Amino acid sequence: MCVNKYSRLFSIVMSAIFLIAAVGIYASYKSDLAKFKQIINSEISSERQPDLFVAINHWIYQNQGFKKNQHYFLLKPLGPTPMQVLENGGDCADKSRLLMAMLDAINLDSTLVMLYSAEGQPTHTVVEARTKQYQAVADPVYDLVFPKADQGYFSLAELRNDPAILNNRLDALITLQGANAKIAYYKRENETYQYATTLNWQKNKLLTAIAKQLESKGIEPKNVRRPHFLDDPKLFMAMTAFVLCLLFAFFALIINKRPHERH
Repeated sequence: MCVNKYSRLFSIVMSAIFLIAAVGIYASYKSDLAKFKQIINSEISSERQPDLFVAINHWIYQNQGFKKNQHYFLLKPLGPTPMQVLENGGDCADKSRLLMAMLDAINLDSTLVMLYSAEGQPTHTVVEARTKQYQAVADPVYDLVFPKADQGYFSLAELRNDPAILNNRLDALITLQGANAKIAYYKRENETYQYATTLNWQKNKLLTAIAKQLESKGIEPKNVRRPHFLDDPKLFMAMTAFVLCLLFAFFALIINKRPHERH
């Protein structure tokens, strides 16, 4: 009986601790989004661009450097938060995290996209903005978007199916900006969109099975929106803490319903 009593008390305390952690981390996450929105309203939205995501992509390209960000939130494998990227810069994966978060701040949906070589090695990370009007790829490391001749932008699916779109866009920008511009050093041999995907469906058997199920329903797995919590450490930890809160609450409930021991 005493064991059950203390076990239940422990579970209740742990549940409360994780609930407080979840609320606190999520509040910090929302605070970061509010700061991003403030930056967009004060520094970016005034730029004369046909679409705001283009201006945000350009701003992130100019903000800080391109060296891999060594900061992290709580756990090193989670990598830097978008706010840490804002403050210290980062590589393609880091700046894409920031772009995704800043688009979230203005309620513009997006997904991270990973580019792979023909050998299956990850080579680059970009973002696809998704609105009711269009789906458009943006690369914050090269200040690169893919406008169509008439209107709108090329999507991930279109870039994957037609390699000429990337090459033509690179050629046009190099002609415009010069052979010494950053865009001239784009690794077009490896950083192609032919094998681009939002999720690595070959990572394990479970993901591969899910991908096959999606294909059987006519859904292209490589275009499926990547969950944002995978790429925002604060959101990931807030969700993790909340799940742990529910688990300990469940344990407390189960322990409370156990029959008392007889003496």
